[in-house]
Amino acid sequence: MFTFLETKNLKNMRLKYFYLSIGLCLSFNLSAQSVITLDQAVEIALKSNLDLLIAGNEAKQADNNNHAGNAGMLPNVSVNVSDNPSLSNINQKFTNGTIIEKNAVSSNNFNAALVFSYTLFDGKKMFATRRKLEILDEAAQNKFNSQVQTVISNVVLNYSNITRLKAYLKVLDLLRDLSQQRLDIIGARQLAGLANNTDLFLAELDLESRKQNINAQKSSINKAYNSLNLLLNIKIDSLYDVEDVFKNTSLLDKNKMDELLRNNPENQWAINQYNIALQAQKEIDAARLPLLKLNGAYNYTLSQSAAGFSLYNQSTGPQAGLSLVLPLFNGNINRSNSENAKLNVQSSEWRMALMKQNIEIAYEQAWQDYSTSKLQLGSDSMAVVTANKYMELMQERFKLGQSTIVDLKEAQRTFEETNYRMISNWYIARIAETQLLALTGQLIGR
Repeated sequence: MFTFLETKNLKNMRLKYFYLSIGLCLSFNLSAQSVITLDQAVEIALKSNLDLLIAGNEAKQADNNNHAGNAGMLPNVSVNVSDNPSLSNINQKFTNGTIIEKNAVSSNNFNAALVFSYTLFDGKKMFATRRKLEILDEAAQNKFNSQVQTVISNVVLNYSNITRLKAYLKVLDLLRDLSQQRLDIIGARQLAGLANNTDLFLAELDLESRKQNINAQKSSINKAYNSLNLLLNIKIDSLYDVEDVFKNTSLLDKNKMDELLRNNPENQWAINQYNIALQAQKEIDAARLPLLKLNGAYNYTLSQSAAGFSLYNQSTGPQAGLSLVLPLFNGNINRSNSENAKLNVQSSEWRMALMKQNIEIAYEQAWQDYSTSKLQLGSDSMAVVTANKYMELMQERFKLGQSTIVDLKEAQRTFEETNYRMISNWYIARIAETQLLALTGQLIGR
């Protein structure tokens, strides 16, 4: 079980691989391929599942945001240009008695500056922000990995569910054929005067019940295909053959699984959230410390006027300086923000512990289901063989008139229940094994 996840490309997958492949259009022709293997179903889902596409974009956004500029560690450089022409009436009188009165005088003020600003000290907020961006990026990747494992788990379980339903359909088909044979035998006996209408009616009702069970099973199979097709993002009513994965699951090493439990992506994500809260607290606490900036510019100014005191004025040159902000009082906002940040850190720590507990509980329960179902599968296999022999014996005895219809129905009921129990235990083991591999981060390569 799951050797396809351990021996093929999935073991070496990295997030960048998904970024490259996840947006590719899926060119899969169902009519050209009558069977979709489990490997192929997983590959299709990894390329086209909509939840995975969304998670991939979110992870890519976090990766794009993870750079020093977003943390305020790089300088800001800009070019500012303004050009302001005007038309005005001038009425000026100077101390020497000169009077200037003109209407519709044109003038223009042109300014250009290369502006530079760099934060020298902000209470180490920029370093906390930079670290937070790195953790956010890591958290998004862990969330993406968790989504990948969820998609793979759902594909495996839905695919296996189709196999389970089809395996039970084979049992129902066999029982229908046996019911038909029984009806034919009773019909032949009735013509010979050796059977009554009671046996005939009972056989007809049993055959009709078998047919209805088959129809209901086929409906369940179609619904299972709908669920799998939704995961694969293909036409919802697509039908195709699946490979027979109805077989015993592989043996898992409990000690190895215990060690790998720390690789759980959701647990890693919870740790990320705690570390993010710590960095956010540092950012808020930095607001209480001074802010020191280095400012610089290279300016060009040109003023022109058709009349007035100044007809032409031009200036160019650099300027530089420091700006210092000392926070003294802002209504205790910084204090309340700091207290809330500490509470958020505490809550994140508790969420991290709660996540760990939930994962450990899910892991232990899955292991119990896996161990129990694996143990039961051994006895189920022998019981199915015995029930099959018992039913064949009773079928032959019924043909020879050595057993009653009640005896044959009991043998068929035993055969059906034994097969159903074996198929159900196999599916329970399949579910538990998938959960264990997902919880230990083994459905995708780390």
